[in-house]
Amino acid sequence: MVRFRPRGLSGRWPATLTAAALAAATITAATPMAGAAGSWFSSGQPQVQTVGQAGCGQNQAGEPSIHVSPTGLVGISSENGLLGGSQYWRGPSSAGPCGLTYAGQPNATNGFGLSGGDTDSAFAPDVSSAGTHRIYVASLNLGSVNVAVSTDDGATFSQTPVQAGLPLDDREWIAAYGADTSLLTYHDILTNNIDVLRSDNGGALYVHSSRVIPDTDYKAANNELGNLVIDHRNPSPVAGQFFAYQSFVAPSSAAGTTNDEAFVGVSDDGGQSWTTKPVPCTTSFGKTGLDHNFPNISVAPDGTLYYAVSNDTSVYVARSADHGDHWTCSGPVSTTKNAVFPWLVATSNGVDLVYYGTPDTVAPGAADTRTWYVYFAQSATGGLGGFSTQQVVPVHQGAICEGGVTCSGGRQLFDDFGVDTDPNGNAHIAYTMDSPSLGGSGSATGYAVQTGGTPAGYPN
Repeated sequence: MVRFRPRGLSGRWPATLTAAALAAATITAATPMAGAAGSWFSSGQPQVQTVGQAGCGQNQAGEPSIHVSPTGLVGISSENGLLGGSQYWRGPSSAGPCGLTYAGQPNATNGFGLSGGDTDSAFAPDVSSAGTHRIYVASLNLGSVNVAVSTDDGATFSQTPVQAGLPLDDREWIAAYGADTSLLTYHDILTNNIDVLRSDNGGALYVHSSRVIPDTDYKAANNELGNLVIDHRNPSPVAGQFFAYQSFVAPSSAAGTTNDEAFVGVSDDGGQSWTTKPVPCTTSFGKTGLDHNFPNISVAPDGTLYYAVSNDTSVYVARSADHGDHWTCSGPVSTTKNAVFPWLVATSNGVDLVYYGTPDTVAPGAADTRTWYVYFAQSATGGLGGFSTQQVVPVHQGAICEGGVTCSGGRQLFDDFGVDTDPNGNAHIAYTMDSPSLGGSGSATGYAVQTGGTPAGYPN
């Protein structure tokens, strides 16, 4: 992925800029098939060899985004790296880990384009005039952000290379509302603030509407942003508008140098203005920093907010029932020696959380040979306790580096992955894994489907 940390460049660049070389790299990868994962899940690696066909095979993409539409259509976007384009797979939630169809590259031209960094995706919650839930896939390109849109369930995509307000940008996030509205947020490299663009015509045109943090606030120049979510079900006090929530971490004081506190930008007018609200209880475990990586927020169907962060050792969850005014924090939810990159989905009947974790330690002076897994933790009560945990699938061996392009190794997992639930409450996880096999220097996108345990509930 491409990612700029405050005052420093980091991210994913492809090893080559030729489509032929990318194709050759894909062909030489191993072929993981659907098979054993944790006892609650079945997993596989989606293929990119044949557009329009389902099945497991190989891919060279990483850092995926996953969402499930209100009708149960699963969509996964993932990136090849800046200049390499993105990938997209789609299929019914009942299809299983090898049942998704490869839909090609939404953010590319003739199979190869300038985009391919930091992909994110969204389904519109309402049906468009085309009779489908519009799909948005956003990806960084060299000049701004490319947004690809589909109105035929991912069979084809149109593109909008967004330019307005985007001279320099990094780590974009996208969320949708209604049939035709979406918000796009990103890091403004010149200021490090979080800028907001809005489209009300199905992604054809985005207009800069606001910034999440006031320019005079110290956090505007010193923050690590996370994902953006929109409440689809609970009305805003502003007529015709909606609640939106932008997660980020920053120092708890102007003099601080560590991102030791979680914050949320709250908008009740559809992204036109924002109020920055702290999550004070996160400072008790945030002393070593909460940018491990990224902070992640989800809104339940009843409007309750859940917020996950990692301090590089453990994952914690915070909860707010009043639009971020007051928060309660959990103790460590993760059960491993180290846990990073949390992502959660708040549902009608509990919370599903995923993270990369390792049960192993490194002896002093020894090589790092730890094995990292996808872990799945579920709280059926919707509270902050009682999480049951399942080790899903091994994904990486060795150290994990979070320094982007400054890393000399350990970047196979990049910086985040995702989970969503379908209308029946079953979890769907998209993750990055070593390629061609565990310990390999390349990356690939994997997909796991919940087949056991207890389904949670439907998402917002």
